[in-house]
Amino acid sequence: MRGTISPHGRSGLAVTPQGRPVTIRLQEMGETTCKKINTLYRRVKADRGIHMIARRGGYLKILSNEEIYDIHVSTLDVLEHTGVRVELEGALKLLDKMGAVVDFKTKGIRIGADLVNEALRKTPPSFILHARNPKFNLRIENDRVYFLDGGLPTRVIDLDGKRRPATMRDVADLTRLYDALEYIDMTGSGVFPTDIPEPIHHVHAYLTKLENTDKVAFYSYYARGRVVAQDLIRMGSVVAGGLEQLRKKPVIMGWENPISPLSHGKAQTEMVLEFARLGLPIHIGPAIQAGATGPISLAGVLVQQNAEVLSGIVIAQSAAEPGKRPPIVYGAVPALTDMHYGTMVYGAAEVALMNVASVQLARHYGLVCRGNGGTTESKIVDAQAGYESAITLLMNALGGANIIVNAAGGSLEPGVGAMSFEKAVIDNDVAGMASRILEGIDVSDETLAVKVMGSVGPGGHYLAHKHTRELFAKEHFVPKVSDRRDHGSWVKAGAKDIREVARDKAKQILKEHYAEPLDRTVREELLKIVKDVEKRELKKG
Repeated sequence: MRGTISPHGRSGLAVTPQGRPVTIRLQEMGETTCKKINTLYRRVKADRGIHMIARRGGYLKILSNEEIYDIHVSTLDVLEHTGVRVELEGALKLLDKMGAVVDFKTKGIRIGADLVNEALRKTPPSFILHARNPKFNLRIENDRVYFLDGGLPTRVIDLDGKRRPATMRDVADLTRLYDALEYIDMTGSGVFPTDIPEPIHHVHAYLTKLENTDKVAFYSYYARGRVVAQDLIRMGSVVAGGLEQLRKKPVIMGWENPISPLSHGKAQTEMVLEFARLGLPIHIGPAIQAGATGPISLAGVLVQQNAEVLSGIVIAQSAAEPGKRPPIVYGAVPALTDMHYGTMVYGAAEVALMNVASVQLARHYGLVCRGNGGTTESKIVDAQAGYESAITLLMNALGGANIIVNAAGGSLEPGVGAMSFEKAVIDNDVAGMASRILEGIDVSDETLAVKVMGSVGPGGHYLAHKHTRELFAKEHFVPKVSDRRDHGSWVKAGAKDIREVARDKAKQILKEHYAEPLDRTVREELLKIVKDVEKRELKKG
């Protein structure tokens, strides 16, 4: 999809500064012009953001421009005439001051198109999430694609195959596993530990994440609102080097899942306002269940989702300081309601379609987008888990979702009911294959291999050729746990299925891999905050 061009061919492909391929006619093109374009191409190829990741999606479209417009107009109709409910009094006052129609008795608000457009205009189109190790910083923009763990279930399927309540040890081990798996770019969830009191688990979990990875790490649990947000902002400030440094170089992100249909709960709205006042990134992602908390129709879910996200953006920008506006991630977490069992279904074709359509809607508004892929309703790591996870992940990646939650974290069961160590290792291979697909086919003088064919000639072979040795690792993705041996060799090696191989790999990683330790002073400051929160919260009990 991207390649070097020369004045000797008839047409070729170059790339824009945004990384998109463009066709160029070459009949009239001179050598100097070609060199300039190739220089631009090399710069784009070398510009892998702050982190050296060059995954770009955006190749797959589901909606036409007319359909995007219809959804947009329908969304404005819902916001202006039906409105949304906002449970937080302080937010209602801010919205009233902005010019929204507010009913303080019912807590309902109606928002006109002008307020929506103004909030969108104020929202930055991109941002950088910073890691402890700067080489893992991530530029969230355009069609860049990154893979996140996800979920936050209270159950884990451990390396003995047992489904049990998740613990703080699981938080540490899963984070360490994610740190080692090369296609997991950040960790924001994982599992919810059940062996520690709920009022203090957020500070313990975030500290544990920081101790076990130097990739981007945050914690996406804000069910208790302002107090949790303030605690995690305080911890993030220590990691970043102070509050002002955190505002300049955010290491955490706010996380709201509106209460569908069309409601913003008190606690999560408190979180939104805390992050918005500081200009910190915020994710707003409705988890609408088609047929239960949203319309049964896919287009109806997209309209309701759009209304919930856009109203959330208006709320966030109502509290923001001029000149320091919070970037907003357009979150897409659509699901189906299985009409036989009443379960929340993510690993479905329709969900994959809605995720891709959501990316298109986010781009329509100039926003970055979160998708939901790598999901399955299977209860074990089996063929169902494989095909559902692979299809939903690849659809999101081809669509260009910037942050794909559950991409490689090991999620299983309806509604992401559990995390599996084995599946996380397998997911990493799937994410690697998706990454290779996004790279496309490099067409250049070197890869066209005309001279190589001439040197090998008819009837020869390429195995020992220098061209093969030099390009093998670049051209071909080599999975870590998939088995490509012939049957006899596989039997001789023990005839292990992929679950056994993944289990062995996970055990090896947990035995050998440890992240770079936290700076001693930083860790001491973080521990002080943990102790302060323990003293504050446990005294209440």
